[in-house]
Amino acid sequence: MKKRAGVILIAHGSKRSQSNEEFIKLCEKIKLENIVEFDKISYAFLELVKPTIEMAVENMYDENIEQVYLYPYFLNSGKHVIIDIPNIISKMQSIYTNIDIQLLNHFGSSKSVVSIISSDLQEIL
Repeated sequence: MKKRAGVILIAHGSKRSQSNEEFIKLCEKIKLENIVEFDKISYAFLELVKPTIEMAVENMYDENIEQVYLYPYFLNSGKHVIIDIPNIISKMQSIYTNIDIQLLNHFGSSKSVVSIISSDLQEIL
């Protein structure tokens, strides 16, 4: 039987509520498309705003999601992507031993980023 899978999109979190709302709206659009057909798509913030990553993982557990993918919506592989998020995953994995939590590559490492920027730049000429 196929494992129930979910993805949590992760943003940094901002004191500026409009920035957080932009991310939430993006996540809602992704959820509506659900091209990959995850059983659950949600979002979390690393700092300053709720839901936290821990809260989002707990919610996945409560909804019987067995495979959780974390997708950092970060441009670069800085401290948050390399150290902070993996530390949170390690902590969550020790609490929720019956779910597999995997960290995906951060947004900025996507092969599509170059195409997106190039496409946007083409529009101005």
